[in-house]
Amino acid sequence: MGRPLNILMVCQHYWPEHFQVTEVCEELVRRGHEVTALVGIPNYPTGTVPEEYLDGKNREQVHNGVRIIRVEEVPRTPGVAGLARNYLSYMSRADARLESLPGGYDVIFAYQLTPVLMAEPAMRAKRLFGAPVLLYCADIWPDAVMAMLPKRLGFVLPAVRRVSTGIYGRADIVATNSRAYIDCFESVHRLRREDCRYVPQYAEDSYLEMDLDAQPSDKTRFMVMGNIGKLQHLEVLMEAVDRLKGRGDFELHVVGTGSVMPWMQGYVEEHGLKRHVVFHGRRPFGEMPSFYRMADACVLTLHVPGAPWISSTLPSRLQGYMAAGKPVIAAIDGSAAEVIAESGCGASVSGTDGEGLARLMEDFIDNRAKYAECGERGRRYFRAHFMKGRYMDEIESLLREASERK
Repeated sequence: MGRPLNILMVCQHYWPEHFQVTEVCEELVRRGHEVTALVGIPNYPTGTVPEEYLDGKNREQVHNGVRIIRVEEVPRTPGVAGLARNYLSYMSRADARLESLPGGYDVIFAYQLTPVLMAEPAMRAKRLFGAPVLLYCADIWPDAVMAMLPKRLGFVLPAVRRVSTGIYGRADIVATNSRAYIDCFESVHRLRREDCRYVPQYAEDSYLEMDLDAQPSDKTRFMVMGNIGKLQHLEVLMEAVDRLKGRGDFELHVVGTGSVMPWMQGYVEEHGLKRHVVFHGRRPFGEMPSFYRMADACVLTLHVPGAPWISSTLPSRLQGYMAAGKPVIAAIDGSAAEVIAESGCGASVSGTDGEGLARLMEDFIDNRAKYAECGERGRRYFRAHFMKGRYMDEIESLLREASERK
């Protein structure tokens, strides 16, 4: 058990925004720890600040036992400049707010999403309060910025790399949700490997006990669910469907929306794939079980050109597919490919191999019995590796370990 810890958590995002960090902090409180969250003003992802946070309201709150201290930030606006203003404003205001905090913290918990700059106040808090830092990295930099930065601004990447290395290098322990990120910390940011830990994020587990077996159909139905964006590299999936369009015995169902949806719809029109591809748009979470019951297998793709570490991450939708007990057909590299192989939940090819993905889909259509156990294998692996209790035990243990490095 050990004594309760006094924890300062630093992250730009928090309730009522929907990020896992909120549940993590509240669970630490339930386990007997004292948690202060130094966070920003809710405005993700639209840039709209809720009425109850306008005009300086609710800058200090207590929610489910967590003391929340909110610092001013410039709300998000579209474009690189708008995001930069948002990122820098949180960092500078959080730095300034540290001066008025009471101190006495046993450990600083930096929960780092994008940008890496949100973890910089944690490093300043380390100097100010003499407390060690556990940094949990859910989005590796500078690769994350490569995925969204226009090519004309590529000249800033060396500076972004230096800033990222400076922040990561000051953490006492770095935990991350991807095994591949540990290689990046060692080779790119020059961290000691023994100071890096693999702690995959937990995932929604309500699907585990549901009967989501596919309903009978005369066609094999593949399903893509979630964000339809650049990182998903859906070009490779569209190429695979195009290669198989001579067959009339399969469909691809797309549940979700995102920045590349117009391109995807245009590709379907241009290549004559309307009888094969069905777009359902964004649907409420409560409707997901009905879509899983429609799916014989789920498809997973991910690749970011020039960003090998992001391309090697473990996307949360893989965990969702596994919890739902669905075979996974994937074009993906790195940690996700390793998990698919380790678990036996499906099969994968390289993230850029459209021809290989087409072969996998065709093999699934023609040899369904070969994949009959994949869904249950995925669920077993999920129970062993992706449950909330396992994640919280590891985070709590790392917070204690870090606290002893004073």
